[in-house]
Amino acid sequence: MSHAYAPLCAYVRAGRLRNIGTPEDLVGGFIGSRFARDDYFLLWLTQTPPITLRRWLVNGLVFYAHEHVAQERRARRATELAAPDASLDPEPWRALDRAWRRGVLQVACDRVQLAYTREGRSDFWRLFTRHVLEGVSYPALEIELSIAATRAPMITRTALRRLRAEIELLLADERIAQPEREAEFRAILVDDDDANA
Repeated sequence: MSHAYAPLCAYVRAGRLRNIGTPEDLVGGFIGSRFARDDYFLLWLTQTPPITLRRWLVNGLVFYAHEHVAQERRARRATELAAPDASLDPEPWRALDRAWRRGVLQVACDRVQLAYTREGRSDFWRLFTRHVLEGVSYPALEIELSIAATRAPMITRTALRRLRAEIELLLADERIAQPEREAEFRAILVDDDDANA
């Protein structure tokens, strides 16, 4: 769940919840309050109809913000704190999605890199990242990594398949429906704000 913290902070920062408190305080309070409950994630898993983990966490964060405002009002006997809007404002949702997708990609990359390292083929992962992320040509990588340029496309495709499999597992863990996973996968790889999870 560590990859949920930054996206939830981005959600708070981009929307009306930022008026209640700092993103770190609000998200930290939410996590401390909800994650300490033994049944919090069990409730999500048994939710009917099923909803994605992102939606569950945002809903929980908004409810927590309402509770926080009510508690502050009671404690201060003040009305200056405005109750958060329960509607899902699109801008904070987009900020959350971007940060969440970056987190999913990072976790998937870390897992694939670890697998290659355990297999003694960390140069294959380095070839993939240098070519795909940094745009280094296969002939240049042949010199740098001593991997034949003729083998490089196959190694890149294999790494991409492994990365896709890890992303699929993470999306399945989030309970994203199979038909929506392809759009989410594309959005993760191209940071597409228009894809919905």
